[in-house]
Amino acid sequence: MNNLELNNEKKEEKTGSTYKVPLTEILEVKKHPYADRLDIVTVYGFEVITKKDQYKVGDRILYIPIDSILPQKLEDHLFPPDSKIKLHNHRVKQIRIRKIASQGMLIDIHDIRAVYGIEAKELERDYAEDLDITKYEPPAPKFSMGGGAQNNKRDKPLENHNFHKYNGLDNIKWYPTLFKEGERVAIQEKIHGTNSRASIMPYETNTLWKKIKNFFGFVPKFEYCFGSNNVQLQERPTYAGFYEENIYEKVFKQIDAEKKLKPGEAIYGEIYGDGIQKNYSYGCKSGEHKFVLFDVKILQSDGTQKWLNPDDVMRFAEERGFDMVPTVYIGPFSIDKAKQLTIGNSALAPSQKVREGVVVKAMDRYCDKKGNKKALKIISEKYLDKEQTDFH
Repeated sequence: MNNLELNNEKKEEKTGSTYKVPLTEILEVKKHPYADRLDIVTVYGFEVITKKDQYKVGDRILYIPIDSILPQKLEDHLFPPDSKIKLHNHRVKQIRIRKIASQGMLIDIHDIRAVYGIEAKELERDYAEDLDITKYEPPAPKFSMGGGAQNNKRDKPLENHNFHKYNGLDNIKWYPTLFKEGERVAIQEKIHGTNSRASIMPYETNTLWKKIKNFFGFVPKFEYCFGSNNVQLQERPTYAGFYEENIYEKVFKQIDAEKKLKPGEAIYGEIYGDGIQKNYSYGCKSGEHKFVLFDVKILQSDGTQKWLNPDDVMRFAEERGFDMVPTVYIGPFSIDKAKQLTIGNSALAPSQKVREGVVVKAMDRYCDKKGNKKALKIISEKYLDKEQTDFH
C-alpha cells in the first residue's frame, strides 16, 4: 500500500475539513492541450499548471491549496516584481490559464530551503505551520444586536454536549481513491446557505437556573436544541448572529422542527434565501428563507450517535415533512459522472445558474463504527471561476 492509499484509508476514520500544506509526490504530468510551453501536473486529485518539463512523475514538492494565505517573504520569493502572476491580499485562488483551471501551487523543496532555511523531507507531513501559511478565513460580518449586548464567542456551559456540530466535508480531490469506481453512492446538490442544526436531546443542567429547577424537580427529560453549526442558540434570546434577526430560530419555527423531532434525533441542513449568501437566494423573495435537510444523526442507547444512511435520510425527510436537498444521482460511482453533476443550474432552484457543487455519499456503510460519515464534496470549477463568495 502506497502513502496515498494509506492516507485514504485513514480518511475513513476522521471528520472535519482538511487544510494542509503537505510534502507529496507528483502523480501525473501531461501536456497542456492549448499551450506548448505548459504542463498540467496532478497531485492528489488537484491539477496545477506549470512550465513545460518543470516536473516529472515522482518528484517531491509542497502543495499549497487554494484559499491559502502566503506570508510576505514567501510571496516575494515566488512572485518577484517581473512575475506575470500576482496574488491579491496574499491569497491563492483558482485561476484559468489557457482555458484550463489551475487549483493551487507547487513549491520546490529548494525554495523552502532558500526562504526558510529548513529541509522538507517527510513525505505527507503538513508543513503549513512551519511555513507560516494559513487558511483564508472570511472576515466575520458585523453583528446587528437587538435587545442586548452579546458577542460571537461560544458559551460552552450553555451547550448540550450531545448536540454535535456537523463538521466540514473534505474535497474529493484530497482523497481521489476513497470512493471506488462502481461503489453505490448518492450524489446530492451542495446548497450554498448557512449550516444549521436542530435536535431533541437529554436535558442537561448546565446553568445555575437549570440546576435550581432540577433540584425542585421542574425539568423535563429532554430539551429542544437549535443553532448554527458553531453556536447553540436556544439559550440566547437576544442573539442576532450574522444576520438582521435570529434566522435559525425563525426558520426552525417556520418548519415546526421542534414538533417533528423525536428524542435523540438531530437534523442537519442548510438555511438559504434572501441575504444569506451573496448571489445565492435560490429564487427566494425579499425576506424569505427556507431550510433543506441533508443529514440526520440518532442518539443510541449506549450514548453513541450514528448517522443515517442517505436512503434512510430521504425516508425520514418524507415522513417528517422536511424539505430535502436535491439528490441528483443514485448509482455506481464514477468520478467523471460526479464532476459532470457539478455543472449546470441548481436542481433546487433552476433560476440559480451556477451550482456550488455536489456531495458524494456512500449508500452502504455511510457511518462507521466510530460514528464518522463517508462523504466528500466536489466544488464546481465554474463556481470558483466566478468567485461567487468566500464561503465554500
